[in-house]
Amino acid sequence: MNDTAKPAVDYRARYEQLLNDFSALETTEQRQQHLLRALLGRVLFAIDKAYPALAGQAQALRDLMRQTGEAPLPLAKLQPRIEALTEAVRLEEARDLTPSPAEQAAAEDPDARAEQAAVREFLPLLLERIAFTDDMEGRRAKLLAMLENPRDTTLNSVLIDRAACLINDMRRSIEKEKTELAEFLQQLTAALSEIDQHTQTNLGDIQTQRAAQDALGKAVTEQVHHIDRTVADATDLAELKKVVRDRIMRISEHIDRFRQTEETRLGQVEQENEAMRERIHKLEENRAVLQEQLIASTQRMLRDTLTGLPNRLAFDERLALEVARMRRENTPLCLAIWDIDHFKRVNDTYGHPAGDKALVVVGKTLHHLIRDVDMAARYGGEEFVMLLPRATLQQAFVVLERIREKIADTPFRFKDQPLKITLSCGVAEFDRNEASETVMARADEALYRAKGGGRNRTEMAMR
Repeated sequence: MNDTAKPAVDYRARYEQLLNDFSALETTEQRQQHLLRALLGRVLFAIDKAYPALAGQAQALRDLMRQTGEAPLPLAKLQPRIEALTEAVRLEEARDLTPSPAEQAAAEDPDARAEQAAVREFLPLLLERIAFTDDMEGRRAKLLAMLENPRDTTLNSVLIDRAACLINDMRRSIEKEKTELAEFLQQLTAALSEIDQHTQTNLGDIQTQRAAQDALGKAVTEQVHHIDRTVADATDLAELKKVVRDRIMRISEHIDRFRQTEETRLGQVEQENEAMRERIHKLEENRAVLQEQLIASTQRMLRDTLTGLPNRLAFDERLALEVARMRRENTPLCLAIWDIDHFKRVNDTYGHPAGDKALVVVGKTLHHLIRDVDMAARYGGEEFVMLLPRATLQQAFVVLERIREKIADTPFRFKDQPLKITLSCGVAEFDRNEASETVMARADEALYRAKGGGRNRTEMAMR
C-alpha cells in the first residue's frame, strides 16, 4: 500500500493553548464574581431601605453569600431566592401604586424628600459603574433618564425594582456564559480522553504489528532454511523441485495472511483517525466560538459602553501595574481626576442625551490627546481618571492644562444649540511607598479646590 503521509497533530500545543484560554476565562469569571457580589450587596441594601417588610429575605441572601467565603457564589441556590425576592418586591408594589393620603403627606415631609433624592442620586452612581452588555445598555439609558428627570414621579420602590431586574438579567447573562464554558470543558475532557485512548490503542497496534512482522520473518526464515537443507541433501531433482514449490507456497501463504491482516488493521486505524479528526475539528470550532465569546466578554468587562474608554475595572488593573513599575524602576507617576463642570445642569436643561453626547466628546478628546504611555478611563458618572507614567507633577500639569484648554475650545452643539463644556482637574504625584487610595484622595482634594476656585482649571496636590 502507498498511503499518503498525513502531518502529525501537535496535541500538546493545542492543549496548552486551550489551557491559556481557560486561564483567561477563569480570570474573567473571578472578576464577574467580584462584581456580582458587590451588586447583590448594594441591591439588598437598597431593598432594606425601600421594603422593610422584606428585610428578612434580604438578610437570608446575605447569609448565604457570606457562607461561601471566597468561593464562587452558589448561583443555583441563589437564583430561586433572588427570584422569590423579586416577586415579593413586585407584590409589594402591586398592593397600592397610588399613594394614600398618609403617603402623600409623608412624601411632603422633608425627610421623605431627602430619601427620594438620595435614591435618585445613588442609583445613577451604581448603574454608571456597572459594565452592562450591549443589549442591556438601552434599558440602562432609559432608567438613567428617568432618574435624572426632575419631573419624573416614579416611586423609589419602582425605580429600585427596575434596577434590580436589570442587574438580575446581567447575572443571568454571566451565568449563561459560565454554563457554556462548563459544557465546553466537558467536551474538552471527553476529547482528551478519546485522544488518550486512541494513543493507547495505536501503541497496542504497533506492538501487534511488530509481533506479526516477527512471526512472518520467523516463518519465512524457517522455510528458507528448510529449502537450503533440502537442496544440500537432495539426490532427486524432481523431488527437490516439489519440495521447493511447496515451501515457496507456504511462504506466499504467510505473506498473504500478513498482508490481509495489515490491510484490515490499517482500515480500522484510518477509521479511528478519521473519527478523531472530526472530533478535533468540532473541538476547534467550539474553541474558536468560546474564544470569540471570551474576547467580547473581556471587552464588555473592561470598556465603558458609552465613551469607549477603559472603565473603572480596567483602570484599577492598570493602576496596580503602573504602581509596581514605579516602585521597581524608581520613576515618577502621576494620577489625575477630571470632572465635567456643571454636568447636572446640562442634563437638567437639555436632557440625558445631551449629557451622553458631552461624555462621548470628552472621552474621545481625552483619548486622542494623551501620550501613548498614558491611560484615560471613565471612572463613573461625569468623572474621568488618568494615569501619567514617567511624568513629574510639573510635567503632568503641562499636559493636563493643554488637554483642558483643548476641550474648553472645542465647539459643542446639541440640537443646533451651542453648549460650553469645560473640565476641572486635580492631579497628584505618587510617593514611592504611598498607597493608591491616598494618592486618589489627594487628587480628589485638588479637584475640589479647582471646583471651588471657579472651575475650568487644574490644581496640583502638593505633598
